[in-house]
Amino acid sequence: MTIATLLLLSSVYCGNVAAFSSSSSSAISSPSAAAALKFARNTSAQRSSFSQQPPTSSSAVNNSLLSSSNDDNSTTSEAERLRQKAIRLRAEADEAEKQISPTRSSRQVDTAAVKEVAVEYFDLKDSCWELSYRFANEPESKDDNDSKNNKVPRKFYSGKVQLQFRSDGYTTNLSTPSNNEGVSDQQAIINKVWGWDLEVSDQDSLSYILFSADITLPPPISASERFYFQARVDGGEKEGEALSLMDGSVTVKRDISAPSGGWWGIFRGADGILAQFRQLGEFRCRPIAKP
Repeated sequence: MTIATLLLLSSVYCGNVAAFSSSSSSAISSPSAAAALKFARNTSAQRSSFSQQPPTSSSAVNNSLLSSSNDDNSTTSEAERLRQKAIRLRAEADEAEKQISPTRSSRQVDTAAVKEVAVEYFDLKDSCWELSYRFANEPESKDDNDSKNNKVPRKFYSGKVQLQFRSDGYTTNLSTPSNNEGVSDQQAIINKVWGWDLEVSDQDSLSYILFSADITLPPPISASERFYFQARVDGGEKEGEALSLMDGSVTVKRDISAPSGGWWGIFRGADGILAQFRQLGEFRCRPIAKP
């Protein structure tokens, strides 16, 4: 029986099971021979299934890795190309801006220079202010007779001046030009600013700052005269409350024409004894930093 089993296995492995079964049918009728035949068939089927699977070659694995590497290289090169393009565009923009504005070294603006620090004063002594003024050379006529008698045309002037009210009572003009070049016919020339004083009004019991200035008016007026400035001082009543100068007015002193005859005749020949302040315009003040 052992020889028959071996013959059967050899026949199945070589594909000659049919031939062998016809000649040795009696030998495989035993249970041991049937079991051996079943084992041989299963082994042959597994080998056949394994042989039908496609082989996994090393070249396929290498191709896959190479393809992944190529994709990574392509992504990196595209990012580098875009970065280089952005750098070129930035350089072209900087060059164009330098041609438009050569004085600027960079496109960044110094915010500290642009932002203006708020200035507050709690005492007028040694305080600095910027005055924005607008006034005329002559006061407005009260009636038609003044208009006919006054042959000087009425002209308005505007500008700015920076002043410091010193602690000794004098006033310093911080914006005095070195010369009068570049002064337009709409801007008055402030030659000298006299001392300042703080007074309390008898009418409203409020505090006012008073000072005067010698001003030259450019052509066609071409005249020099003393102008008087007055502004109300607000604030400072409570602790920590900053001062402000409000409702500034510009005035000039004008003689009063005395009527002829009667009691007024005693003032004839004494021009300048009777005078009044006539308003010419106004000004605004804002505190500025000390020089």
